[in-house]
Amino acid sequence: MNEQRRQSFINFRADSEPGAAPDPMAWADICREETWQGRWVALDDCAYDDAGEATAGLVVDYDHNLADLCARLSAERRKRCSVVFCPPAESAA
Repeated sequence: MNEQRRQSFINFRADSEPGAAPDPMAWADICREETWQGRWVALDDCAYDDAGEATAGLVVDYDHNLADLCARLSAERRKRCSVVFCPPAESAA
């Protein structure tokens, strides 16, 4: 993914309605999105269950490489993100 596309993705859904905050997505919905399957996903504005696992959030970035993702988050000073692995879809046998 080129840097220009990644920068626009980091602002994912933020421009849907000027001045409106985007809605967090449920983790189950995130896992169904082909874009994020098999990748590390950074979530902001998370909701958590009793076990402390993210159940919903705003996708702010993603990558196959965890180190690259964390480097970008650090460079953008995103310190409150939860980074979770979105498992790949099960292949049909």
